[in-house]
Amino acid sequence: MSQINTEFDEIISIELENDELVSLVTSNADVASQYVIFQNSQDEYFAINVAKVEELIEYKTIDVTATTESDNTMMGTAKIREHFVNIICFDTWLNIQRKDKSEYELVILCDYAGVRLAIVVKSVYRVINIEPSEMYDDADKDKRISYLCEILIENKKILCKVFDSDQFLSDVMPSKFTREIQKSETIKPDSGKHITKEIFLAEDSVLIQTAMMKLMDKMELNYRTFKNGKELLDALSKKDVDDVALIITDLEMPIMGGLELLEICSKDSKYSQIPIVVNTNMANHSIINTAQKLGAKEILQKLDLLTLQEAILKNAKC
Repeated sequence: MSQINTEFDEIISIELENDELVSLVTSNADVASQYVIFQNSQDEYFAINVAKVEELIEYKTIDVTATTESDNTMMGTAKIREHFVNIICFDTWLNIQRKDKSEYELVILCDYAGVRLAIVVKSVYRVINIEPSEMYDDADKDKRISYLCEILIENKKILCKVFDSDQFLSDVMPSKFTREIQKSETIKPDSGKHITKEIFLAEDSVLIQTAMMKLMDKMELNYRTFKNGKELLDALSKKDVDDVALIITDLEMPIMGGLELLEICSKDSKYSQIPIVVNTNMANHSIINTAQKLGAKEILQKLDLLTLQEAILKNAKC
C-alpha cells in the first residue's frame, strides 16, 4: 500500500473516533489509478479518483443553506474553506430517496477542473489502487456508471462502481455544459491552417466524446474515436503514423489509461513524433508534471472547447 493510502487509513480511524474533521490532502497524488471508495445509503460501493478529491469532511460539521426544493439533488450551499460550495446528495443523483441527515456521515469535497462540489455520502471505506486493466466498461448499461471493478473487503470480493463524473457534473450543473456547447457553435472551419491528416481521440465518456466530435465536425477535421488507450494504440499500430496529425487522450479510462498510452508512445520511436494533447478533469500539479515528462504537449480541462480548438490548431501536424 502506498504512503498516501496508509496516511488516509490512519486519518479515517483516528479522526472519526474523535468526532473531528476528516481531511484528505490529495493535491500531490501522482498516479491516475488511486480511488476513494465510498458507500451510498444502500451500502453499495462506489469509487471516485483521488485526483478529484480535496477533502473529506464530517457532514454534521457543515452548515448547509437548503434549496427550496428539498428533494432536489442539489441540497443547498455551504461555505467550506472560505469558498461557497454546492452540496450534492449522491443518493438523489442515483434516483434513491434521500434519507434523514443522520444517515450520512461524510461530505467528499471535489474539484472537477476548477468546479468545486461537495458530495454527501453515507461513509468512506478507504483509498485503494485500481488499475485500468481491472475495470470493465459498463457505460452501455447505465450512463451514470463508467465501469465496474472488484475490490477486496474483509477477504470478500465486492462489486464496486466507478461513477461517471462527467455525467454527474452535467446532471448537477447543466449550465456549464450548455455554455461550452454554445461556444462551440461559434467556431468556423476556416482557421488558416488546413489539417488533412487524421486525429485520434481516446475518451470513454460518451458525453465528452460527443461534445468533442461536434467541435471537430465544425472544424471539418478527419478523426477517429476510441473508448480507451488500448483501442487507440491497436488502431495506431495498423496505421501509417505519418498520416496521424494528433492524439487527444483522457487520463482516466478502462483497459488502458492516458498515462500508460503516453508512456508507450514516448518510448517507441515510431510513435514519439506524434503530438499528444491530454484532455482531463483530474489534472493536479503532480499528474500534469508526469504527463509533461511523458511528452504531452498540453494538458487541458475537459469541455473547454475553444481552448481545445486552439490546442488542435497549434499542435496538429498538417
